[in-house]
Amino acid sequence: MAIVKMNKFNLLAFKSERDDLLNILQAFNYVHFNDLEEDEQRSYLSEVRNTDQLQKIDSSINRADYVINLLENYMKDRDIKPDTSFTELSLEDVKKKGANFDFDLIYGKIKDLVGQREMALGQRNELTNKIEALKPWKDIDVDIQELYDSKRVFVETGTISDQFYDALEKAIVERNLEKSLVYKVSELDKTNYIVALSSIEEKEDLVELLREFGYSRVKINSTSKIGEEIYDLSGKLEDKEQLIKNLENEILDFKKYLKDLYIYKAYVLNLRRKEESSEFFLETGLMNVIEGYVPVEATERFKKDIKNVLGDAYILDIEEADKEDSCVPIILKNNKLVDPYEEVVKTYSLPKYNEVDPSGLVAIFYTIFTGFMIGDLGYGALATIAILLALKLKKFPTSTEKNLRLFLRISLSACVFGAIFGSVFGGIIDVPFGLIDPATDINELIVMSLVIGAVSLFVALAVKAYMYIRDGKPMDAMYDVGFMYMVVGGAVALALTKNPIAKWVMIIGILGIFLFSGREAKSIGGRIGSGFYEVYGLTSWIGDFVSFLRLMALVLSGSFVAYSVNLIVDLVAGNGSIGGIIAGIIIFVVFQLFNMFLSYLSAYVHGLRLIYVEMFNKFYEGGGVKFREMIEDTKFVKILRGGDNE
Repeated sequence: MAIVKMNKFNLLAFKSERDDLLNILQAFNYVHFNDLEEDEQRSYLSEVRNTDQLQKIDSSINRADYVINLLENYMKDRDIKPDTSFTELSLEDVKKKGANFDFDLIYGKIKDLVGQREMALGQRNELTNKIEALKPWKDIDVDIQELYDSKRVFVETGTISDQFYDALEKAIVERNLEKSLVYKVSELDKTNYIVALSSIEEKEDLVELLREFGYSRVKINSTSKIGEEIYDLSGKLEDKEQLIKNLENEILDFKKYLKDLYIYKAYVLNLRRKEESSEFFLETGLMNVIEGYVPVEATERFKKDIKNVLGDAYILDIEEADKEDSCVPIILKNNKLVDPYEEVVKTYSLPKYNEVDPSGLVAIFYTIFTGFMIGDLGYGALATIAILLALKLKKFPTSTEKNLRLFLRISLSACVFGAIFGSVFGGIIDVPFGLIDPATDINELIVMSLVIGAVSLFVALAVKAYMYIRDGKPMDAMYDVGFMYMVVGGAVALALTKNPIAKWVMIIGILGIFLFSGREAKSIGGRIGSGFYEVYGLTSWIGDFVSFLRLMALVLSGSFVAYSVNLIVDLVAGNGSIGGIIAGIIIFVVFQLFNMFLSYLSAYVHGLRLIYVEMFNKFYEGGGVKFREMIEDTKFVKILRGGDNE
């Protein structure tokens, strides 16, 4: 439960050694560079710009993403599962494998195949459209072009709405167009596809009549009989379909390189991480000016690596980082039991360098909060088994593994509280060890929730007092924490015992807060105003305590839903029929799993709220800077740190 101590360094080195320096520092990893900016008073220093190189690397990253996503999508469409097992390699191995992998060749071949496929797809669509356009005319058993080119007869092809076709035929008769006729070839979606014919003499009259009935001219693009044209086009379409299939299979053959592509992406991402680091530097014509931080425990290795690569041609100054320096980057260091809870802290905000690492506190209370809210031995045991199997059978990225271990602890806590409540999947199994029945012992649940809340809030205040005392401010601890203890503790004691001493303790605490909360104000009015404001703020403690009743509310909601599911299962399967038993099993499994999911989700979210809003509000400010390592893991590649990269 600690923030890693840092040393601040300033380094002056020759520009010609920059690449070698960055290489060895990336292998070292634990160095955080400050982003130095140009200063008018030091006009001889300018910011390092590495734009061209970074653009080239970004292009490589984008191309790698393109190929990986393409192959993954092709495999997904064919229900082929890629080998996504996690790979652990040293940085040196990643560099060797990445540099030796001929990505440009692979990319070029895939890009060419994709281009051919896209062209074939366009041609396939064109053939499909032609066939669809000709299908309504397939019953015309003559060369349509010969009809269009006829010198003795006027021929038109087009469409007319079904509701006007009969009226059109009737109008031809009524207007005595004896040498004109219309012939319906086909009908589709209430549209008639027709051929209109007339003598040359009646051409204008027929065209005018067709226009009156909403006729639309359609030019049939065919150089032979339409049936024959469709047959030829269908053959070409089949050829295109086969070509597309062959091209897709050729693209899919590159899936054998997917593992290499994952490593290549890790290679270029870390190459970018190295190259972008130089943009934090300042430079002169010959020198680089570098500033940053390194963990105290790694400082000797840091100095040794720099000397190995630079010899004696450098100037290095190292000093202990200032505790009040807001730029000091943060690394949290905890044991295996606590480190999963670092993710909870990071989700809110990293602590500043002069604060305490709240991970240990979060580990205790977040585990209690979430386990209480789930409160079912069956749910906890099921999740515990699933998580243990997952951790045993598969390697995960560090962040995923930490989250799994976090939920493992939550599940174990759920088992403990499930045993206390005597709940196994909502009471489907009678157990003899339950101490509290959530269905009947409501008062006990309320008391438990409030006691847990009171303890967590008092501990949070104690941490604030510790920080004051650590920083040599014991009176501030008394003013901001001691008096608060007197007020809240006195109020609780007065409510429980009616003892007048408790009343006077509370009053003294209120007076202390009124008199000393505005102690930094420069005027009497400011101190009085701050005092009134802080005393009024004491009412928020009521809301803080009430907020912890969500512990009771969520365990009740989850247990009642589970109990209701069990009642339904009993009704469905109670008659003993095979169908009823099968239906009961399905209902039980589906809805218990769904309720388990909701219970875990609610516990996760509301547990975070209790930590962030109720506890952190009492002592934690946050806003720390994340330590920027020089090595970056990817989704499927973990790069070994420290001595593994030597």
